[in-house]
Amino acid sequence: NLAGKTTILQLAVLLKKSSLLVTCDSGPMHLAAAVGTKVLALFGPTDPVRTGPYGSKNRVLQKDMDCSPCLRRSCPERTHACMEAITVDEVLQEVVKLGSDTHSLRMGV
Repeated sequence: NLAGKTTILQLAVLLKKSSLLVTCDSGPMHLAAAVGTKVLALFGPTDPVRTGPYGSKNRVLQKDMDCSPCLRRSCPERTHACMEAITVDEVLQEVVKLGSDTHSLRMGV
């Protein structure tokens, strides 16, 4: 885990060397898209139309929920249902669609 341990430039270099970033709506999501790394962005409370990753090779995974996008930092229902509804299998299916190797993901490498 390199959270808080890299500069923005170091993070950009790491992302550039990566084949895919699976993330939520975040700064690293935008940085990965900017350096040309494929992005699978998991969206819940935020709106991918407004803040999604730019670029045709990137994907957004978001569930159609009555409460989403609520644009709130914390869930008013305290369930985070919009994020909890996204399954590991759905994420892996999107990774495959992006043309990335799922063997290393399943092995935890």
